[in-house]
Amino acid sequence: MLQQANPMDRPAVERSQTTDNRLYPSLPGINRYDVCVAVRSTGEKPHSAAVHLPESMLRDNQSKTSAASSDVRMKAQICILEEQRQELLCINEKWAKEYHTMVRYYKERVQDLKTLLQHDPLAVEICEGGKNVTSNKKAKDKENTWTGEEILKAEKEAEELRAQNNTLTRTGQHQHEEILRLNKTLEEALQNSNPLDASSETLQDIWKHQAQVYKEDFLTERRDREKLKEKNLELENKYRKVHSELCVLKSQVARTPQPVLECTCTNRATTPNWEVREINQKHIQLQRRYTLNNKL
Repeated sequence: MLQQANPMDRPAVERSQTTDNRLYPSLPGINRYDVCVAVRSTGEKPHSAAVHLPESMLRDNQSKTSAASSDVRMKAQICILEEQRQELLCINEKWAKEYHTMVRYYKERVQDLKTLLQHDPLAVEICEGGKNVTSNKKAKDKENTWTGEEILKAEKEAEELRAQNNTLTRTGQHQHEEILRLNKTLEEALQNSNPLDASSETLQDIWKHQAQVYKEDFLTERRDREKLKEKNLELENKYRKVHSELCVLKSQVARTPQPVLECTCTNRATTPNWEVREINQKHIQLQRRYTLNNKL
């Protein structure tokens, strides 16, 4: 039996040469090709009587041994390529899980922002139309504090979305580089494997097709990531619009409130609801602004 050599006992040059031909250093440091060939090549020595065999029989034995060694090489290469294929499938599954997780996260973020835009504080003022100027001022102060908290919350969510976008971009670049490296390694392995018959050509076509499938999967993931990035930009634009509207409301609240005009005419009984009409006009303006915000 051939004892397996420890990869740590080899020199540094040999270890670097063996690891260059592998997809990932995390795989076991065993060169299956070397082991198979060594086991095949270290068989029993031919009997000394073989020297006296005819020359035709010697040629037949040499052709059989060469065919057997080529079969062993092909089997070793098939084992290595199969191991690389399993590794690629694991990477693809991991990327798919990350993609579905990010899609679910962004859907939840979009739903939260939609609910935040629907709950506008101006609806509370419209419902409280019968209160006096003092109560309106208190409501506006309360509204300012509430909108300030919402602005801080929206800014925090925007920062989180930017961080997630940057993470996705870096992950996509890393995945693109990894796929290019794997494709290059696969092409080198296919070029180094000397095809002997039509079966080797069929194997090359299969691996090329597999590489093309991985490339298409990566392109679809990149398109989805770009769509998510566009949605993020759209949400940021909506946030800027809401922020500008809130700034306008703050500037209007900061102004000094005008005193309520009182009617000094003698026929006041004919217009008993004069102050109520002025307040109602102000609420009509607020209602128009609320509908404009909903359209935005």
